[in-house]
Amino acid sequence: GGLTLYMAEPSDIVLIAATGAESLTDEIGGILGIPPAAIDAEDADGETHLRLPCNVRLRDTYVVACLGGAGVNRFFVELSLIVSGLRRASAARITAVLPYYAYGRQARKHTSRVPISAADVASLLEEMGVDGVLTLDLHKEEIAGFFSPRCHFASASCQPAAARYLHTQRQLRRPVVVAPHASGVTLAKAFFDSLAELHASGDGGSRFASPRAGAAPTLAMLLPHKASGSERRHLELIGEVRGQDAIIVDDIIDSGKTIARCSEALLEAGAARVFAVATHGIFSEESLRIIAVSDVTTVVATNSVPFSVPRDHPVRRKLVVLSAAPVLAHQVAKLARLPPPSLDQMAATFPMTGSFFDQRRSRQLGRSSSSGVVSPLRERAQALHLRAYQEEIGVGGAEGNISDEAEMGSEGSRDADRDADLHADLEACMVDLASCSGPPRSAHDLASLSSG
Repeated sequence: GGLTLYMAEPSDIVLIAATGAESLTDEIGGILGIPPAAIDAEDADGETHLRLPCNVRLRDTYVVACLGGAGVNRFFVELSLIVSGLRRASAARITAVLPYYAYGRQARKHTSRVPISAADVASLLEEMGVDGVLTLDLHKEEIAGFFSPRCHFASASCQPAAARYLHTQRQLRRPVVVAPHASGVTLAKAFFDSLAELHASGDGGSRFASPRAGAAPTLAMLLPHKASGSERRHLELIGEVRGQDAIIVDDIIDSGKTIARCSEALLEAGAARVFAVATHGIFSEESLRIIAVSDVTTVVATNSVPFSVPRDHPVRRKLVVLSAAPVLAHQVAKLARLPPPSLDQMAATFPMTGSFFDQRRSRQLGRSSSSGVVSPLRERAQALHLRAYQEEIGVGGAEGNISDEAEMGSEGSRDADRDADLHADLEACMVDLASCSGPPRSAHDLASLSSG
């Protein structure tokens, strides 16, 4: 007579990658234990021709599409054709997984004779026939109200993962979370809450954690202010940052000018270091050059929007890319009634250092895997890379945390030997992977090889 909750099996779920989302979909599928399927799409005379990769009849289907960057309109048309094909193939339920909600910055009429594009995108998605939409860190929370009750809408946040990364991987000194503008206070407060919780609990696996971990984080805000008789707008600081590590929190990095202006203003106000955190890295036009020459120490973003960085670009020293896959996989598991994986077990803050989303390389590895040669090597690379991360933060069976050289003491030689052995394994695995699908790559790019 009791209520029985049906839990789905991974075999009941179909996970489809649209063009440009293959790498992220592979990571989501790896977490959930669902083999992802890539759309077979061809462009002929400017038109997209595609075919669904598998049988979807009466199955719960999730389409991952990265609608961002220069190809947003083409990707949006492809998504509409995929959804149409799924409807005609009798899919039971269709959920569009959109890590970045396109046109989200156009959520209101700021002048006459302009559309509310964010609302129009919501209408188009419903007209396509999607039953639900899953996204990350909306630019404007009112976008959720543009969808009718018929279409389930969910927005998750990557801010806790970014907070955990900075807490564990950077020796923050008296951190202060800074909203770069008035509309960013809500997001900055969410990041502040996550960082404060980690500080209070001493959690996060920080190699710098100690009973004297430092002062609790604080909040500040920058507001544009136009001085009397001046044409230049200045940034007015509300709060105190002197001698503290400032963390600029925003949802999108586009031109990079906001980060450059804010970091300059914060350093002038006496900040010790400046970090920047954003969920969506669009990095348009000259943004990478602007960030590279700015005063910011580290920029943390996710792979919600695919982008590429030249090998020799100086911004690579500042840019850290976190995977959005654990957060999305956790949400998909809840929607699909799968046993939800633990965010801690998935290493939500696993930094994909050096992985700048070379999509051609990812697709090449994906095609080679059908022969059965590359897949075991990729699994081995992922295991080795995860082991390196676990040993760094002191989890997963490691004897202890890897400390700075000054703190290594008598155990320094043992740690050095262990690091050398691990590096040799990574190099060997990298050579094996490269021999299957192209010229050798450096160990610095192993992450992009293993995440394909």
